[in-house]
Amino acid sequence: MPMKKTNDESAEIPNVTFADLLNQRQWEDYNQYVAEAPTEYVAEMEQDLRKEAELRKRLRKEILTEKFDIRRFESQLPEAEQLLFSGQVIGIDGTLSRLRTLSGLRCQIGIVAVNYFNDKVRQSYFISEAHLHDDIKETIEILKRRESRNRVLSDMVVRALMLYRERQVAIRKEFRDAYKLLHGPLLPFELMTGLGRLRALEPTLNALEEIISNAKCFSIISSTTQDDYLTLGSALEPGEYLVDEGFSYGDEIRTNQDFMAEQKWRPAELDRVRKFLSESGSKILVGVIKVSYRPYVFHAHRDFFDLAAAIIARDALLQREKGFPLLIDYADNLCSQYFPSSDFTSMLTHKLAKDGSFFAEIPEQSLRLK
Repeated sequence: MPMKKTNDESAEIPNVTFADLLNQRQWEDYNQYVAEAPTEYVAEMEQDLRKEAELRKRLRKEILTEKFDIRRFESQLPEAEQLLFSGQVIGIDGTLSRLRTLSGLRCQIGIVAVNYFNDKVRQSYFISEAHLHDDIKETIEILKRRESRNRVLSDMVVRALMLYRERQVAIRKEFRDAYKLLHGPLLPFELMTGLGRLRALEPTLNALEEIISNAKCFSIISSTTQDDYLTLGSALEPGEYLVDEGFSYGDEIRTNQDFMAEQKWRPAELDRVRKFLSESGSKILVGVIKVSYRPYVFHAHRDFFDLAAAIIARDALLQREKGFPLLIDYADNLCSQYFPSSDFTSMLTHKLAKDGSFFAEIPEQSLRLK
């Protein structure tokens, strides 16, 4: 949960300027660099670590204990363990392989769902493909007008397809009563944008509303560009997680001025997404959990938030040093094993080569020797 915005614009001005970044040590002699740099780097790192330790103390005293609810997950670990090892928690992750040619874009989406059952790990596979190409008539008209336009079939659209398929798996009938742990934001940004001319808002928001109504869907985020989450989490002790129940994930997106800028939306779609964020998105809370050394962000429904934290923690205790759920790692490894991009690319390029179209269709970058 990022700190709530203030109207004080001066607070956003960085202490470090670009000139400061330029005015740092440089070496023009390689031998001098080899002789001096290691000692300087070690000294700087020691200084940074001392500053981080002091920062964690101040964060905990001045922010965490004042603005957030800090909880511990140990009391719910027995229930989480029973759910995990009786197969009632499903870890879901996906992978995307793509090959863009002049004639279009081909994608393979592989989704793996895994769960523990006694001493075994069970897995299910869900594979879909997408063959995407720009409309011929539209392309010709654009070229006639020499008009430069963004492709409809952008990388974000392709990623949205994978995220949608992952959530389709999570709401499958056979998984209805299980707890579903996904990888990444539970309500992905890509599925809340409408995807431009594709007019995707209704089907994507409908899928997200079903995820929320099921309530037993939650997610862990392995990395985030929002450094404030990780900074806050660094002040937690192992075994703790934090949450601000008064500031939901829906609130976070709704107060994102860049995402919600009116000029970026069609009026009807803006009304639809506002309603979704206030009514459905408000049921999803954002937490930061620290099982051992590293904090991670997670999203979960209000009704099962504490149990979701305990399930994440109990699974992460299976690889304590990393402190990250093993189910997601296992699903990710199976994705790499069963749906490698190299196999998908080889299958399609072999066909292009047989038809004599390989050099005409494949981008030049793919042909470079490395």
